[in-house]
Amino acid sequence: MSTPNRRRTPHLSPPRERPTRWECHCQEPPVLLATYDRSGRVNIKVRDRYWNVASPVHTVCPKCGAEHLLELPQDDGLFSPIP
Repeated sequence: MSTPNRRRTPHLSPPRERPTRWECHCQEPPVLLATYDRSGRVNIKVRDRYWNVASPVHTVCPKCGAEHLLELPQDDGLFSPIP
């Protein structure tokens, strides 16, 4: 007996929001300092490691040496919704 041809429906996961880029605009294109999402998690890549930290975050631009401070709001309602 042959089995009927069934098409598999791909399982679609809900769309994930894209993280927001935290950049230093000392050059073009801007230098990426970190990314962060609505939950407040900050992701920093240093060489071959990724650091997941919480706000506030202090960093220095590796290109120009400028100091930067990222303080995310604690209230999730302050983030605008993604269209």
